[in-house]
Amino acid sequence: MRILLVSLFVAFILFSCGENIPHDKATPIFTEVHRKGPETRRTLKLEIEGMMCEVGCAAKIKKELLEQDAVSSVIIDFDKERETDYAIVEYDPKANTELNIYSSVNMIADGQLYDVIKVETTYYKDDILN
Repeated sequence: MRILLVSLFVAFILFSCGENIPHDKATPIFTEVHRKGPETRRTLKLEIEGMMCEVGCAAKIKKELLEQDAVSSVIIDFDKERETDYAIVEYDPKANTELNIYSSVNMIADGQLYDVIKVETTYYKDDILN
């Protein structure tokens, strides 16, 4: 009985996020927000399709984003009831680009699992007018 339960658990972990759903990659929709703050900071809110579980999918996306140059933090907002989920990425715009960052999500598993459909970029400037 114990072996059966362990086998089922391992199978669940291995295959729960591996469902291969073919889809066409399109250019994401881009929006901008401007806020007061240090210009060495930029934030991306990535809207991502294809995440199926928090343990495997969300963790893999977070790991890939944190491995990108100049990324200082990643927050994953996952809810199994939604069709799309979010990653909020803070990075230094002098050392990386939004294209490199969101492409790293699209390229996981040779581009077969996840699709960034919207990118909201928050630009910070010391002297922004309200």
